[in-house]
Amino acid sequence: MANYTRIGTAALRQIPFDFKGNVTRVLAAIERAVAAHINILLMPELALTGYGCEDNFSYQEFNEAAESALQDVLDGLHRLHHKCKSGQDLLVAMGMPVMFPGGQVYNTTAFVSAKGLHGFACKQYLARNGVHYEPRWFEAWPRGKVVNHPRFNVPFGDIVIDARGVRVGIETCEDAWVANRPGRDLYHRNVDVLLNPSASHFSVGKNHIREQFIKEGSRAFGVVYAYANLAGTENGTSIFDGGSMIASEGQVVSRGDRFNVRDVVMNQTLVNLSANRVSRINSSETIHIDDNHVVTAPLSLTLSSDAVLAARKHDRTEAANDELPAFWSRLSDEDHNYTEICYALGNGLWDWTTRTHTHGYVVSLSGGADSALVAASVYVSHFVALEQLGVSDYLAALPQGLRAKIAPLSQGEDKITWLKHKAMPQILVCLYQGTDNSSDTTFNAAKYLAEEIGATFHSWNIEPVVQQYHQLVNGLYPDKPLSWDTDDIALQNIQARSRSPGVWMLANRENKLLIATSNLSESALGYATMDGDTSGVISVIAGINKTTIRKINSWLEEKGLPLTMDGKSARHQLQQMHRVNVQQPTAELRPEEQTDEADLMPYVVCDFIMNCYLARQMWPKSILVELMLNGFDREHDLRQLAGFVERWFTLFCRNPWKRYGTRAGFHIEQVSLDPKTFHRFPLLNNGFKEQLQCMWNYVDEIESD
Repeated sequence: MANYTRIGTAALRQIPFDFKGNVTRVLAAIERAVAAHINILLMPELALTGYGCEDNFSYQEFNEAAESALQDVLDGLHRLHHKCKSGQDLLVAMGMPVMFPGGQVYNTTAFVSAKGLHGFACKQYLARNGVHYEPRWFEAWPRGKVVNHPRFNVPFGDIVIDARGVRVGIETCEDAWVANRPGRDLYHRNVDVLLNPSASHFSVGKNHIREQFIKEGSRAFGVVYAYANLAGTENGTSIFDGGSMIASEGQVVSRGDRFNVRDVVMNQTLVNLSANRVSRINSSETIHIDDNHVVTAPLSLTLSSDAVLAARKHDRTEAANDELPAFWSRLSDEDHNYTEICYALGNGLWDWTTRTHTHGYVVSLSGGADSALVAASVYVSHFVALEQLGVSDYLAALPQGLRAKIAPLSQGEDKITWLKHKAMPQILVCLYQGTDNSSDTTFNAAKYLAEEIGATFHSWNIEPVVQQYHQLVNGLYPDKPLSWDTDDIALQNIQARSRSPGVWMLANRENKLLIATSNLSESALGYATMDGDTSGVISVIAGINKTTIRKINSWLEEKGLPLTMDGKSARHQLQQMHRVNVQQPTAELRPEEQTDEADLMPYVVCDFIMNCYLARQMWPKSILVELMLNGFDREHDLRQLAGFVERWFTLFCRNPWKRYGTRAGFHIEQVSLDPKTFHRFPLLNNGFKEQLQCMWNYVDEIESD
């Protein structure tokens, strides 16, 4: 008879330094695994501590606390085993840091069961690109080496667990992203199940790449491949989207929900180990069996024929509440990307809501694209959380002070109506701050969008404040008063900065968090006023370029956010976004008509240049060539394109101090300009003068041919 096993994954919403809470969530997942008759349970990378503990990973007391938490998990497993009468065996793979007596710290996966700790498998390739700084905290483990850990007295290193003939190996996150992935060696060690505990942060389109290496790992190595990811916004900027997957025979056979706000999201399926073994038997590559460093565990991880039939019946009759909602599989590429972004923003804001113990948010809503998406994201955050949790659990998750302000759901009242009219007015306050240069267009856009999402809307005119600053400065220069001819930047910036103190005061009085509204494109060029639109606690859209922001806003108006409402797929549109979308981006800081693109360059060109520089690591001449190869020369001549490149690099090099001074933001796109976590750039530099001259020499050569 074929050998079957039941594999489960748990996406956990862990919190750095919350050892008791993290253990509670780990044990909750284990308890659910026991109830579902799961044989192998995979938890994420560093599940016991959370991924975002940063420099504390090297602290001895931190690692002692992690070891204590491990013992709490082992004690909990023991209690659950005695409570459960089925006698089933459960092998749990759980990520955690482990320190050696010499002070070296390793990123490991602990194999545990009710029978104790069986050993640790160590991560071999440490992520060091983008937002990752793992080599700062961890040591990479050499392939093929196993030692005995002196304190735990169990095998430690490149181990494989053999549970009565079922072999289980580990590829930890980055291990699977490299060409020489450990799965190659594990193939020769006859591994049946390959587990990938991950802490893989979200960026647009990344989940598709994950799925590729999961399916290919299953196919090429002839294994059942399980992947488990963290969930939530641990450190406040990186968003983990969950999305656990299990693949067998080269195909994904089960998926867990993504961007779910529950603490524990399970994913489980019955898999045929024998079918995967057949693919190894039929492989053209000869397996050179390597039994070194195989750790025997006295566990039975296969199911009897009766258990297999019972499991199939369970799968047919039980509602798969943690499965991925059906709408994800039906989205076009564009739909998928915009849906991911909106869910990611909402997911991040949910954690900021529930973990800061404040009473919601304040947004300086200008009626433009940026602040509109920020305000919409707060609404999406609570809309989706309400759908996922239900009213009771949704309210229970909110900080007590905020919860106390929200009137209860009336009998027969629709929960979405309740959210808009009772919850959102307490959660989000939007403030429009006009000057003499503001228009009715932006005022109405702000007002009607705030009404549509249920936010409390206020407006005031800050022109008297601006004029007071004019008078103060003119008093210092009586012979040279301020004028637009000589003081353009100063007169623009004082308007933006004058908006900051009042909205901060409103946020403080309401015990709410002020959200900054600057975007990725503006950050690149310094086209944001320090202490103006950069004011806030968190910069929600700092990781999204302007081109994408405008497209998302149009998409929210025309198509709407896909979601599952009461078990049915639906779309939720924000129709008042049309008042925002019909406008050209403008700061409204000059007395005459003003647009961002006239001040800078077309945003689509700006964002293309930025992507070439950050993602593809190109310099001016190469970027100019790439612009022409991608058809930008159809609308702009060669010298105009070169001028755009020069302007981009000139502004980029002139304003790195602004990027150091802006608020931390969510990591959303593949690239980021956060100098603390992604792109480090010298504050003082020569502005790429030599490289820009090289580009202009190239232009002269082309024109002379």
